[in-house]
Amino acid sequence: MIVVHKLPETQRLNLKDAIPAHSDHYLFTETISGSFEYPEHFTGLGIIAMLRGNGDFKINDVNTRLDENGFFVVNRGSKLSIRLHGDANIPVLLYFNTILSEVLTNTIFYRNKVSGTEAMHGFHDFSLLEHIHYKNATLKNHLPWLIDLGASCASFHALKADMLIRVLLDDIIAENYSAIAVSNNLAVVKRATRIALYKRLSLAKQWMELNYASSFTMDQVADVAMQNTHHFLRLFKKAFDITPHQYLIDIRIAQAKNRLTETDQSVSAICHAVGFDSLSSFSTLFKERSGLSPTGFRQQKRI
Repeated sequence: MIVVHKLPETQRLNLKDAIPAHSDHYLFTETISGSFEYPEHFTGLGIIAMLRGNGDFKINDVNTRLDENGFFVVNRGSKLSIRLHGDANIPVLLYFNTILSEVLTNTIFYRNKVSGTEAMHGFHDFSLLEHIHYKNATLKNHLPWLIDLGASCASFHALKADMLIRVLLDDIIAENYSAIAVSNNLAVVKRATRIALYKRLSLAKQWMELNYASSFTMDQVADVAMQNTHHFLRLFKKAFDITPHQYLIDIRIAQAKNRLTETDQSVSAICHAVGFDSLSSFSTLFKERSGLSPTGFRQQKRI
């Protein structure tokens, strides 16, 4: 059963007492105003998020600012500290049941494992996912629901909370499986180096997903990955089987399709809104990927 923990006012005065005790299916949340911090402590496998506001998070000696648009996946045994400033911040720490995570991990592994291949070493290690992920609608909905359900003593609500947690955990384990497969494409012998490279490439990939509408160069994207451009282009293609430039085009075309379907913006306005400078190149690329012109695509979707 999920446990929702909130800090009593007296505990907020003592940073040592503020460290939550991480039990299975443990959810910590609180509205915190003013300066506040958790000292460094070890975590379980879980999700760190901000429902409101932003905070400075240090995970395994790496400093990152987290706001309402992103979340962390933390590995079992990760080191975490949190510093919050401002008014009405709402941090959320959700830790999963150890046995459940092992069961789901083994299920996904054996379901996807190809006969005759080597076992993926370290499959229960989620350190490949210890970087910022950007919230999708499902996660944004699930966290408030979990808080409300977890605060209830009703057995039916507790069952619904456990089902929501299982959905979130299943998604994370599936993503970890994919991350391991992708990182293995890098063909780097030393695992620590492979993890570091994967994280850098993932940061660059997610940065493009957030900034697709802006004008930028691949040199700038390589800087996000903390690599020289030539090395970055080669590794990105090796890991994800697509060049960064082609990936960016795919993002922009996907966003254009959403706008063509859901808005009445002109094709020209959409072209520029998703990051293209030329209407002709946008139309050509759109047709290459969808088989229809932007106007034809809109008409087909509205029939």
